[in-house]
Amino acid sequence: MNDELKRRVENVEKKQAVQVIDFNNVKFENPHPDVHVAKIPIANASWINTSDGVVLVDTLLRTSVSAQMREKILETGGPIKKIIYTHHHVDHVGGARVFEKDKPEIIAHQYLPDDIEKFQILKEHRARIASIQFNIPFDPNRPASGGYLPPTQTYSDSMVFTQGDKTFELYHARAETDDATWVFVPEIKAAFVGDLIISNFPNIGNPFKPDRFALPWARALEKIRDKQPQLLVAHGGRAVYQGDEVKELLDATIEAIYAIHDQVVDAINKDVPIDEMIHDIALPDHLKDSPYLQFVYSRPEFAVYNIYRRYHGYFDHNPAHLLPRPEKEVNSEVFKLIGDPQAILNRATELFDTDQPQLALQVLDILLKQDPDHIEGRRLHYRILELLCETDYCLMSRNTWVYFMEQDKTLLKEKGVEL
Repeated sequence: MNDELKRRVENVEKKQAVQVIDFNNVKFENPHPDVHVAKIPIANASWINTSDGVVLVDTLLRTSVSAQMREKILETGGPIKKIIYTHHHVDHVGGARVFEKDKPEIIAHQYLPDDIEKFQILKEHRARIASIQFNIPFDPNRPASGGYLPPTQTYSDSMVFTQGDKTFELYHARAETDDATWVFVPEIKAAFVGDLIISNFPNIGNPFKPDRFALPWARALEKIRDKQPQLLVAHGGRAVYQGDEVKELLDATIEAIYAIHDQVVDAINKDVPIDEMIHDIALPDHLKDSPYLQFVYSRPEFAVYNIYRRYHGYFDHNPAHLLPRPEKEVNSEVFKLIGDPQAILNRATELFDTDQPQLALQVLDILLKQDPDHIEGRRLHYRILELLCETDYCLMSRNTWVYFMEQDKTLLKEKGVEL
């Protein structure tokens, strides 16, 4: 997501997950006399000083870090008059309760309260996927939205307000979420874009979450570009971009989104199966080395799945998949036909030894679905995931490999077996 996250990813050992939750290390940046940014590895927030108090954009992840930010705000500006939520994710709204004593007006898009409710009703599921994606303990009792406070005002398409000597233009976007807001302050030619920019390949696909909107995202970035900002502040990853770099960043990100989106649409129209798409679709060659499009948080395969899922029903035009039997039943029949667990293990090992780890993983899955406690199968499973992890610098996929490696280790330990 940012230089700090990239450093963390590159420095961890191949068997380790990437840790991006850090409550002890809030850093601050002051890119403009009236603009300040608070940064933690997973998210940023920013505030704008006006002649009549402070407008805060996002609140960080938890009250423990937003309390540090509040102290800095009071040191550098006046009272906190307004808070703008860029979207409902907890790393942007979870620190709001710290500011309750300031009695600010809180502004968000009208969809945000419904999205917060969705988090509440899926609380256990959200805790489970967070434990995998972010390498944190599974805790279904953890507040799904942290120290969130509900908005006091919502808007639909856009709104404008004046605070002191500055104008704040708020625009709705469907991007990482359906309730995204970006802000433009014309007096300082500054855009505050939330997670529409994460300083690496955009998060237009997430294997754990459904609501990603590729085409509207690119169009929102085009509208930001039309404003010709000289300062862009992002809340996902590296925070500050200035001058000519702003347009370079926007140009690359917009082109990347359109490139992946249009290839998926073309493949859908040609009836290409999704499991072939993820291997065929890629960024154009001239974008592959862009510093703004590294696969540190998300990756194109996830984007392909997400765009496909948005445009295509679950049915892949194979009649066997229209009303399928449970996978475990089909797997059991395949296992019986093979009739030899050792043959499956041997073939998976051959594939692993010839540098085909993903195919080895899927072949081995036939055995482990039938016999989850198979010792040699579990050992090989761990080795395959370890190999996949070794060169994977994408946080979401790397942490997923490590999560299931830990599952293998736990099972083997319970059986009294060493790896």
